[in-house]
Amino acid sequence: MKTIRIGVIGAGRFGIYHLHAFRQMESKSAIQLAAISELDPVKRKLLELEFNIPIYSDYKEMIEKEDLTAVSIATQDHLHKDVAILALSKGLHLFVEKPLDVSSEGAREISDLAKNNNLLLQVDFHKRYDPYHIEIKQLIEQNKFGNFLYGYCHMEDKIIVPRDWFKDWVSHSSPIWFLGCHFIDLMIWLMGSKPVSVYAKGQKIKLKGLGIDTFDAIQSMITFENNAVITFDNSWILPEQFSSIVNQGFRLIGTEGIIEADSENRGTLSCFSSENGVRNHNSGFMYTIKESSGNEKYVGYGIDSIQHFAKNLCSLNNGETLESLNGTYPSGRDGYEVSKVSEAIHISINSGKEIVL
Repeated sequence: MKTIRIGVIGAGRFGIYHLHAFRQMESKSAIQLAAISELDPVKRKLLELEFNIPIYSDYKEMIEKEDLTAVSIATQDHLHKDVAILALSKGLHLFVEKPLDVSSEGAREISDLAKNNNLLLQVDFHKRYDPYHIEIKQLIEQNKFGNFLYGYCHMEDKIIVPRDWFKDWVSHSSPIWFLGCHFIDLMIWLMGSKPVSVYAKGQKIKLKGLGIDTFDAIQSMITFENNAVITFDNSWILPEQFSSIVNQGFRLIGTEGIIEADSENRGTLSCFSSENGVRNHNSGFMYTIKESSGNEKYVGYGIDSIQHFAKNLCSLNNGETLESLNGTYPSGRDGYEVSKVSEAIHISINSGKEIVL
């Protein structure tokens, strides 16, 4: 069986999980974590010690020198396109953190190139892998909801995310590109219906006062082909004292049912004198366990979504086709649809008009 060599581009706050996800599969599959590209020289030294594989400062050099099967991209949102186009043009399968691109044109170009080159392009919309959401999908497929009428989604980060974690590039992003696209994809996937129009508003107050030129919050109303109307509230200025990094959840109402999902408060709460305030735990997303060997292993749906790409590569390696995998993963076309909606939200804010997709 041919070894599937994967290179990871961007090993920052989330890219590090790509590395662990692929490394953990090496002993039980044909997957090999082959190389890493990371701009930060301090991180490169640490990564070299931990993973003991070639580390590059330039992703172009990595793609040129390494005999890769695929790459995964965990760079800043607005840098996805150039990396993706190069990788696909070199015949490499591709895994991309959401959003696929911060423009519909770029997302379509990436998606079309993957299709034309018969390459796997998978987007990390990990909300689809949450077991709570999978159960809801199953209930919908059992026709429990009747006709969808309306719904509400919210996803909100603490202010430390734009102010501290990503302050160097948040002006190229927004609460929609960074957060809202998760639930836009989730609603499309759950209902099996595409958006047809968008109307949105946004505010720039808090972050602008800190010298950061991006939206504090965006409110969007999206109408779908099935006539359902879903509203989305997205922001990243929650107080530092809030009980978790992300506040998130949704509700859906149909003619025959209702579902409410609190994705932030899953029922586990802690408070310690050594910490600041109360904390809600969402361990289902990602946590570590000790294996019998004593090694630490990452598990959870945040890891599952990354490893699903590698499992799809294994399926292709075993003779399956892209056509046989169609519909089983968040595809490049799905990424394009979400980028198209996200772009329309920003156009609606600027124009003050409803945008027909």
